[in-house]
Amino acid sequence: MGLRVVYLVRHGKAEAASAGGDRSRALSAEGHRRIVAMVPLAGARGMGADLALSSPYLRAVQTREAFLPILGSPRVENSTAFTPESDPRDALDELKSWETSGVRSAAVFTHNPFVSALADLLLAPEAWPDRVFHTPTILAVGFDDALVPGTGKVLWVLHP
Repeated sequence: MGLRVVYLVRHGKAEAASAGGDRSRALSAEGHRRIVAMVPLAGARGMGADLALSSPYLRAVQTREAFLPILGSPRVENSTAFTPESDPRDALDELKSWETSGVRSAAVFTHNPFVSALADLLLAPEAWPDRVFHTPTILAVGFDDALVPGTGKVLWVLHP
């Protein structure tokens, strides 16, 4: 049995700029407020994960940290495969490698348009016609037995 659920989470609204550049942009006050409001809603839908994977960019890490209380006791990792400029096929390869190590559910905290491209790889063609990721949107993608690109089904979507 392989990876059964992947939660794709677009980070919360970020500050417009940071002295440290894009990687150091933190969540804005509004972004933090929206994330805090979404956490219990996602928890009520059963969001939990063996693995919490995040882009190393500050706003994605902060978003992941806010969700940790509802995820259970996931392994927590940062990965450059989930940054805004990453190739979603590399992210897919990384998810597959976690699957072979026994991960059955993963929460991925990342950026747009990257997260939209990753959703395109994971989902069956008509699974989610809108494919809109607001800051923050959570998309729960389910697989029958294992992560097979192009076969994911939308389990639920939560928009701010």
